[in-house]
Amino acid sequence: MKKNEKNIHKGHRRRLLDTVFKIGLDDLSNVQAMEFILFYIFPRGDVNPLAHRLLDRYKNIPTILEAPIYDLVKVEGMGETSAKKLSLLLNIYYRYTQEKASKQEKISSCGEIYDFIEALLRFKHREEVHVIAVNRSGRVLGTRCLARGTISLVAINLNEIALFVSAFNASGVIIVHNHPGGSCNPSAQDMKSHEKLEGSFEFISCDLVDDAIIGSDGIYSMKDLCLKRAFVDNQEYYNNAINELKNLNFSDSE
Repeated sequence: MKKNEKNIHKGHRRRLLDTVFKIGLDDLSNVQAMEFILFYIFPRGDVNPLAHRLLDRYKNIPTILEAPIYDLVKVEGMGETSAKKLSLLLNIYYRYTQEKASKQEKISSCGEIYDFIEALLRFKHREEVHVIAVNRSGRVLGTRCLARGTISLVAINLNEIALFVSAFNASGVIIVHNHPGGSCNPSAQDMKSHEKLEGSFEFISCDLVDDAIIGSDGIYSMKDLCLKRAFVDNQEYYNNAINELKNLNFSDSE
């Protein structure tokens, strides 16, 4: 780096840190916000050019944070270690929101329960299935991820759920999985899997409080067969949801 370039960047990290501390990230440009995020990945050096390259490739910060590691390393300046660190920033957010919600004294209303589910899975970019333990008062006792990747509720290990229930002395559980980038409307396979799962709970000594799907458009309850929360106010969505439910055929479920 030339001497005049060093003078330009001298103190730049400190100035940006002070700016963010005073006004937050909301009022920064995408490049400045991305640059600040990269400070946590690269302790030293000028990361402004890398911030530009990442935004040129992915267009916005959420897409950068959700990008797979194998694709991030294609960007000049991103090695495997830095790509992993950047990718894991979302896990810090998920851990925070999950524990923040679970530490409420009591989650007793439907709204609070679906707030918790939304924080848990709404922005995950790969399929996951989670089990949430609750007591009779409605308080969340704990959560566990049962599977990641391409999932089927049929393949869920009921022994693992039984051990989870026993560990927390739970009176009920909520099963939730996501459809990343897709609708929360259940597929025929989702409904068949739910029927098998619901029947299996007779042997676990606790109640299946809900079996929910979270998509980009809302949260659907397979137990109550209805949309519990919509993320978009879209009449076309409601019409499509009704038509899809009418077309589901459960008569051949095994």
